[in-house]
Amino acid sequence: MHRPFIPGLGLAAVLVTAALASCGGDEDGVPPTPDGGSVVDSGNPPADSGTPDAGDDAGTGDAGADDAGTDAGTPDDAGTPDAGLPDGTVPIPNALSGFGLFTGTPATGGLKPVEGNIPYALTTPLFSDYSVKSRTLYIPPDAQARYSASDVLDLPVGTVITKTFAFPADLREPEEDVRVIETRVLVRQPGGWEAFPYFWNEAQTEATLANGGRVVRDVRFIGEDGVERTLDYLVPSKNQCQKCHHVQDAQENQVLVPIGVKARYLNQDQDYGDGPVNQLQHLADLGRLTGLPPVDQVPREPNAFNPEEATLERRARAYLDINCAHCHNPKGTAGTTSRLFLNVDNTDEFTLGVCKRPGSAGGGVGGEFDIVPGDHSTSILWYRLHTEESGKMMPELGRALRHDQGSQLIADWIDAMPARACK
Repeated sequence: MHRPFIPGLGLAAVLVTAALASCGGDEDGVPPTPDGGSVVDSGNPPADSGTPDAGDDAGTGDAGADDAGTDAGTPDDAGTPDAGLPDGTVPIPNALSGFGLFTGTPATGGLKPVEGNIPYALTTPLFSDYSVKSRTLYIPPDAQARYSASDVLDLPVGTVITKTFAFPADLREPEEDVRVIETRVLVRQPGGWEAFPYFWNEAQTEATLANGGRVVRDVRFIGEDGVERTLDYLVPSKNQCQKCHHVQDAQENQVLVPIGVKARYLNQDQDYGDGPVNQLQHLADLGRLTGLPPVDQVPREPNAFNPEEATLERRARAYLDINCAHCHNPKGTAGTTSRLFLNVDNTDEFTLGVCKRPGSAGGGVGGEFDIVPGDHSTSILWYRLHTEESGKMMPELGRALRHDQGSQLIADWIDAMPARACK
């Protein structure tokens, strides 16, 4: 029986409530070798999971059972960069333990961040097939992030972000019988952000670089509603992750960026051992964040499923922002092609989808308009969030199951709009 992979964060800090988020780049080579009877080559993905990269998989063979990942170092001791690489380049190890970001393993009772690798949670996290997630942020001790009120924090070279995905056997007992599947790592290199997926072995003793992705067949768990669910879980390849993490910069180049590390989603308390403290203030107190205004002046998006925190509209917009707007924004590929902008600061009714015909949704997607005010059942936006049908559900990557709470939230929001006919 496995204990929590990051002990002490609590269910509220880790339960996932949307698109998978954390890889990018290109890699060519040979398909990966299956790892265990329940894991298959990502060249045969679940329906509508996209075409995986056939990249060289550094995670074949021994997944590091002899290395329990107990190095308590920091990324500075993860190895020596190859000669000729720019200063500040973070070496990328074959095994997750090579980063030195954690002690322990899921097999030994938990995956504990070392000092300086800071756990954090989002006010509304992305939904990823009901998986349980934990997140950490490492900023080099001689560097600082810069505050932004609207964009991702300006994180320095050497920053490492991790996100670990796991499934308890029963979500009603989230700390019991936990299977950790993957840890995704985002690294700020001198040339920009890079992403690396690490796949955990069956023994839960090590995660190994898996650039070609993985498909884990027949993952089973019992939901909080007591219903058993089954899915084929996709660990995305580096190429697949571009769908979520790439935006256009000022020169219209495609660049990789993080998604959740924004002030409005970090603006909440976390207990780091001495009682609750605001996560942003904690970073500032550690000398890792500059430019932070008084916390009561920092924007905050609510927990989308807590009616006591905000109005229905505000909560629905927060859900769409964290789950969809990394693609559906004026700088995202899906946004520029569809002209559907779901970012929380978009105030234009039409580009939000109201009475807007989609650019390329195809037929049989629930209606003619993205949003029909007062009628979620004929709104394409709701249909694509609700359906589990291959080729029609959104996001295209990151889910095989419907998020019942999210689907209901968006339905309630649309139905609460003053009804009118779209033409």
